[in-house]
Parts: sequence; C-alpha cells; structure tokens
Amino acid sequence: MSSKHPHFHIRELRTIIGHIINDEDFKKLQAHRHHMFFNRYEHLLNASFFAYQLARLFRADLEVCALAWLLHDYHFTTLKSYSHAVIAAKNAERFLVTEEVVEIVRSHMYPLGRSKIKRACGRNFWVVKIADFSAAFFEISYSIVFLQFQHNRIKLKRSKLLMEMVGEE
Repeated sequence: MSSKHPHFHIRELRTIIGHIINDEDFKKLQAHRHHMFFNRYEHLLNASFFAYQLARLFRADLEVCALAWLLHDYHFTTLKSYSHAVIAAKNAERFLVTEEVVEIVRSHMYPLGRSKIKRACGRNFWVVKIADFSAAFFEISYSIVFLQFQHNRIKLKRSKLLMEMVGEE
C-alpha cells in the first residue's frame, strides 16, 4: 500500500498512540469539554493527528510529536493557565514516554509561564506547538459552523477522521 494513502497514516499513528487512547483513565477525558463542542479526548486526538502530519512534513520525530500532543492536555482540572501543563507532564509519565515528550508537554503553553518553566527546544517542539493551534482553530471553526447549521436546522455528522482514529465505523 502506498504511504501516501491516508488510511496508512492513520494505522501508523494508531500503532504509536493506540495504547493510550484505549486506556480507561485516558477515556475519562471525554467528560471534559474543550474548545466549545469538543471534549478534551477529541481535542487530544485532533492535536495528535495534526502533530503527526506536520512532523511528516517537517521531518520531525513522528513518535515524539504524536505522543507529546496526545498527552499535552492530559489532566482532569479546569485550569487554563500554564500550570495545567505541569500536571499534564506528570500524568504523561504514567505511559513511560521519553523525557523529550514530557518536556514538550510541560512547556506547551509557551510563552505563558516562561519565567517558571524551561521551554523545550527544537523542531519537535515547534511542530507540536503549531499542531495545537491548528487543532484549536479546527475545533473552534467547526463549532461555529455547527452553531450556524443548528440555527438553520441542518444536521452535521461527526468528523470522519476522528471516527477512523478511534476505530468507529
């Protein structure tokens, strides 16, 4: 199968993140709202997918980028400041990820908290930083479109990409 085929990339990504997205504790993030109509679990899947795609484009480490952004908001608090990144980094250690992944998770709110937290450096950090903005933009835009469609009584289906990533049909 060609590596340009989108299903190939989704399968490859699932081999990297599958053990985490199927974890019962991680699935509890579905109960936490994030970026309007998305829950935190969906946001993390979206960000991980964007990070994976950008890592391929910029020749960054696919595994580091996908894992860092899958875990960047892995916390059960309502904190929005940089301090939630410290909690998420501690939670990420539970999955025995590399120190680089933990560093990226801890510093993902840069420039917020820059005097208190040492920022990760390098291509992997910037790829996943852009991925988070991309995922947030996608989710907020989708939510606004959803509101407009709802106002006009038009139904939208769930994101096909998201369903493929979690293995739904």
